[in-house]
Amino acid sequence: MRNGLGLKWVISGSFLLLIAVVLLIYSLLLPEYSVRGLLYTASAMMEEEAQYFARHYKKDPNTPPPHNYFYTSVIGKEALPEKIRHLLDTPPSLSFGALQAFGDLDSDDENEGRAVLAQPLSDGKTLYMYDVDHDMEEGGEVETPLSDAYIERQLRGVNLISLAVFVPALIIIALLVWWLVRPLERMAQWSSTLKDADAVSSQRPSFGFKEFNMLADTLAQSVQQVQAASLREGRLLRYTSHELRTPLAVLKANIELLTLQSGGVLPPPLQRIERSVLNMQRIAETLLWMSRELPEPLPEEPIDMSGLVTELIEEHRYLIGTRDIELLLDISSTPCRLPLTACRIVVGNFLRNALQYADEGSVEISFDYPQLRIVNRIREAKQLEPSNDFGYGLGLELMRQLSARLGWRIEVLMEQQLFTVTLDFNAAPPAEELPALQSAPEPQS
Repeated sequence: MRNGLGLKWVISGSFLLLIAVVLLIYSLLLPEYSVRGLLYTASAMMEEEAQYFARHYKKDPNTPPPHNYFYTSVIGKEALPEKIRHLLDTPPSLSFGALQAFGDLDSDDENEGRAVLAQPLSDGKTLYMYDVDHDMEEGGEVETPLSDAYIERQLRGVNLISLAVFVPALIIIALLVWWLVRPLERMAQWSSTLKDADAVSSQRPSFGFKEFNMLADTLAQSVQQVQAASLREGRLLRYTSHELRTPLAVLKANIELLTLQSGGVLPPPLQRIERSVLNMQRIAETLLWMSRELPEPLPEEPIDMSGLVTELIEEHRYLIGTRDIELLLDISSTPCRLPLTACRIVVGNFLRNALQYADEGSVEISFDYPQLRIVNRIREAKQLEPSNDFGYGLGLELMRQLSARLGWRIEVLMEQQLFTVTLDFNAAPPAEELPALQSAPEPQS
């Protein structure tokens, strides 16, 4: 709902900003072009008066130069006032029509801005016309109340026209935005109900536009596909875990009978079977826990990581065989509270990989809460054929998934002749939803 309202305000605000910019430009250009119109009028009047005088001057050189309230004129540059002669020696600040402006025409200082027109005459002389400043005269400038009132009325009309454009535009934009954004708000509300399978299978409401309805259909189909895949994955995980428990129970019972018959000591082949059964039992329990939609937190208990790693090394020592592999341990004996079963599975998986793929090298295992690090050094790295099945137990990606549920983080660093796996037990809170796993080769560790 908040996103829909935000979109509404963004669209309406954009349109209103556009209209405001247009009105602002119009308001700025209106006085500019109004001044230009006045300048054009003054230029046309003075140019017409100068040409009229030039025609009469050609017939009668004694014709007096034109003079009125707004401007006066003289023949010859020498007859100009000294201040205007100095202005003519400088470049004009503005040229409009036949006039040239020097300085700022809007200034109150008579020396700051003057308008001058130069008209050549038939005898080679030049008629100079320039505006007259009446502010310095006695009584000051003559007021023009009727003309000023007319201009004020016209400006008020311009303001009314601006409001007449802005207010209807605001109403039209608000209606248009409501008409377009309202279906999006309804779609956002409807999409939030798609978490329920019944809502997905129910009939989709109409959103008024063909494009919105197509988008809603595509969204509902995508949610149905994701839900179906999630259900298939969950069923497969639960069924597989349940089906494993029966043969595991049978194997475990028979191994116990064989242990009693052999006097409490099993031969090496049966010991390997016993270890595999125990490992599979723990994996099945963990898979069942992970298959729950909202799994309960696994119980934590004090763990001696040194004793746990030593026990796991003994369980997997058979993987070393006759290879010359040196185990370097640096494990803190400080007790920590962790889920024992999950910790055995994850640490055992990484240790199994390290022992299984180390080739005449060394394996360094260090622990300082909250980080456990396993470094697999290989003295002579052999080129292995690319494969997705190297016997990684549950696999690195499934370890990532299990660790994410528990709030742990796994980091794998692969360099030449060096594989480092770091398990951080205190990285982040458990994730409620995990991303889908991608099929990718698992690195050796």
